[in-house]
Amino acid sequence: KIARAPRVHRLQIGEVDLAADAGLDPGPDESELTFVRCMTVLASAAAGIHPPVGPVSRITADPGALAESTERVRRLGFVGRACIHPAQIPVVHQVFTPAAREIERAEDVLARYEAAAAAGSGVVLDADGRLIDPAVIRLARRTLALAGPGPDHGKK
Repeated sequence: KIARAPRVHRLQIGEVDLAADAGLDPGPDESELTFVRCMTVLASAAAGIHPPVGPVSRITADPGALAESTERVRRLGFVGRACIHPAQIPVVHQVFTPAAREIERAEDVLARYEAAAAAGSGVVLDADGRLIDPAVIRLARRTLALAGPGPDHGKK
C-alpha cells in the first residue's frame, strides 16, 4: 500500500530500527534480514516504482565485510546502498558498478536483439545460446544504466 501511494518513488528499509523494534539479532550473513529485503524489492516492482536503494550498514572499518554485505543486497535487486560513513562510498561504488564483462554481455544482448528485430526474426539467442526475451533486454538495459557516468563524471 505504501509503495503505491502518490508521490512515492522509491522504498528503503531502516534495518537497524527494524532490528531494534522486532528484536532481531542479524548474524554476519544477515540472513535474518533476507525476507524483509526481498519484500521491499518485490513491493517496489509490483508498484512500478524505482528499485530500492539498499539499507545503511554499520560496517565502517572492514571493507571486505561491507563488500560482502553490499553484494548480497545487489543480488537481491537493490540498485545502490545508502552510506553512513565516507569510507563506505568506494566499496559501494565498486559493488554496484558492473564489470567490463557484464557491460560487454549487455551490449551484445542488445545488439543481437536489435539485429534480429531489424531482420524480422522472432527468436534471438545470446552468445551462449540462451534465449533473449523482453526480460533479458530489461536486465541488459539496467546493467548499462548502472554502468553509466559515475559521481566524478564531468569533474576536472
